[in-house]
Amino acid sequence: MSESGTLSSLIEEANFKLRWFDLGRRLQSISKSTAEAFEAGQKPWPSPYLRQAWTGLLLQPAEGGEPAVWFLRFPLDEQGKLQLQARDGLLRALAQELRGPAAESAAQLDQLLQQSGLLYTPSTERQAAFHAHTGLLLKHKPSAHYETVLSYFRNPQESRWDNLALQGIADLAAHWESEKALLTCEISEIAAPVFVSLCHCLENETIDHQLAEAIITRANTLLADSTPDFNVVCAAARGISNSPAKGLRQSFLQKLLQSSNAARNKEVLAAIGSRCALDLENPELTKLWLTNLAHTGDQSTFNLLLSDLMFIPQIRNSLLIALRDPAREETLAQTFGNFLHGPKPTH
Repeated sequence: MSESGTLSSLIEEANFKLRWFDLGRRLQSISKSTAEAFEAGQKPWPSPYLRQAWTGLLLQPAEGGEPAVWFLRFPLDEQGKLQLQARDGLLRALAQELRGPAAESAAQLDQLLQQSGLLYTPSTERQAAFHAHTGLLLKHKPSAHYETVLSYFRNPQESRWDNLALQGIADLAAHWESEKALLTCEISEIAAPVFVSLCHCLENETIDHQLAEAIITRANTLLADSTPDFNVVCAAARGISNSPAKGLRQSFLQKLLQSSNAARNKEVLAAIGSRCALDLENPELTKLWLTNLAHTGDQSTFNLLLSDLMFIPQIRNSLLIALRDPAREETLAQTFGNFLHGPKPTH
């Protein structure tokens, strides 16, 4: 094992260049210093999701050749730091294989990762986004599907959408800045399934206020219907979740949480809680979100979302203030009580 006892140092000693990514709430790069502090048990993972660190590791051979990708999820302790014992067994096994003959190591490495219990398979959308982003980093051309998607966006009303590949949509999301004019102009015209996939990929991007506004406009048009397509509404919330247009996004979220149609929809509330989590630092949004979530009557969903969010230091205090407010609705008080102690027995 390497002297520092970390996965990063072990991989670098094996002559690979390593890049860390977070794939939990969204795809984002993790700096080398942040990853090293996390591995050393000094700092918590910056974006925990369901009390785990969902990572993507890009290993580039120093001597050239195709990079390898490992998707590993690490359990976190109560402070959001790495549970070191969950990783140490893998480290000891890897230390031997990474230093062995390359041909023999490849098969053994795959087997070790499979047996570690740390390996996971991201969603197809997250994998497509990861491929698009790492392709940009490595200065690779977009996939062969990219041009087909661009062609569709240039004339969506006269083109078929059902044969578009998700990888091409992810490539377009990754290149949103160079194609912003096209996206902003046509996003109201593309088919709903394409809009949903695009927004799921755009949640990984820091899109500007113009593109965020175009997404919100389409969602607002739907909200005026008596039976809106909540798949599209949820996708819109996700698509703008990483935009620096914070005021624009929070106004939209408030409208959702005050809408008679959207406010009690579990998928909408889950999209806000999972992707727009940091917006819940806003006390008004927190109160609305928790109250609506309690009114769905789904205790298990309430428990899952609240357990996840209480793990994020930036919003924990805002949540506790709303949950402990003496003026909170009785439904919220009872649901929170069930979260803490379980439901009261019935006789």
